[in-house]
Amino acid sequence: MTSIVAANFAKFGKREEDIFSLSREAALPVTRKYGKDVDFLVVSNSYSGEFNEISGLNNLITTHLSMDSVPSVRVDNTSGSGGSAVLVARALIDSGEAERVLVLGVEKMTGYPTKNSTRIIASLLPPEERAGGLSLPSLAAFMTRTYMNEFSPSRESIAGVAVKNHHNGSLNPYAHFQSEVTLDKVMNSKVIADPLRIFEFCPVSDGAVSMLLTSDSESESFTGRPVRILATGAASGTSSITFRNSLVAIDAVKESSAKVFRKASMTPKDVDVAELHDMASILEIVESEDVGFFGKGEGWKALETGETEIGAELPINTSGGLNSKGHPIGASGVAQSAEIYLQLSGQAGRRQVKNPEIGFSLSMAGFGNNATSILYGVVP
Repeated sequence: MTSIVAANFAKFGKREEDIFSLSREAALPVTRKYGKDVDFLVVSNSYSGEFNEISGLNNLITTHLSMDSVPSVRVDNTSGSGGSAVLVARALIDSGEAERVLVLGVEKMTGYPTKNSTRIIASLLPPEERAGGLSLPSLAAFMTRTYMNEFSPSRESIAGVAVKNHHNGSLNPYAHFQSEVTLDKVMNSKVIADPLRIFEFCPVSDGAVSMLLTSDSESESFTGRPVRILATGAASGTSSITFRNSLVAIDAVKESSAKVFRKASMTPKDVDVAELHDMASILEIVESEDVGFFGKGEGWKALETGETEIGAELPINTSGGLNSKGHPIGASGVAQSAEIYLQLSGQAGRRQVKNPEIGFSLSMAGFGNNATSILYGVVP
């Protein structure tokens, strides 16, 4: 089995530095300490070509990290890249192909007009749906309208995701946004895709995060607080919204989470802290239901009663989530894993959950095109 033994962040936000500087900022504190032990590098990145006009990024990064002799691979699975990269790293170790793998998630996205960024990211949708004007924000708006029609939540309860996650982000020194927002501020902010407002979407961000993974047998030689990857589960669904059975359920999320709990012989009730893919506020609610934390149509009620806050029964997105922490796409899923590592190893600072033993993360590509669920546990 595989454990996480170290993690380090380059702050998310609008950064002046280039993609290589961000990579060094995230990775060097780990490689300076453990670099001679790293025998494989997995880079999670989606858009170095589109945003930075760079190809072969993984090999260029090994040069910038003075690791030219270390084999590497780049994982591109759009916004699900980070979870896929962790899955690949774990498979390399469990198969015996590598013993110590550095996972680096990085993306440099700012500097482009928002309209251009939206168009680039929407390229993951089917051409016929893009031609009809669909984008990920518009899909989130459709999901919100449908969810409100089917389950009758208050509009404020959905906006409450942004209030909670901006509070959590204010406790995270690596987050893009580090200020709290009131419900009134969210509800009165600019409409992006009706009925969703600007504070209910993740920002366009730059950032990077690194993690060192190793086999369980040697994890305690690196740290006294390793965190074990108990199971991974990947699933895929249609990219076409037209052919989906429901706009308020994500089949890939359901399947990937069911797989991971089955593999670990656990249930969603065993989870103490979770990171979900909240590109838009409605997604945290829908995903929390599809993972199995709450019944269908019940996620918004759990949010209203405070069940998903830090200090409650099931804290969700203690990092601030994509909503507040930011969404440098290739880095996001790795950052989810790193947040769970910090929580389970007791290193999350002001946002620390009390004595968590089991963590969960969901890294999702596109609008549920595919998903990777990961379960983590404290090493006894």
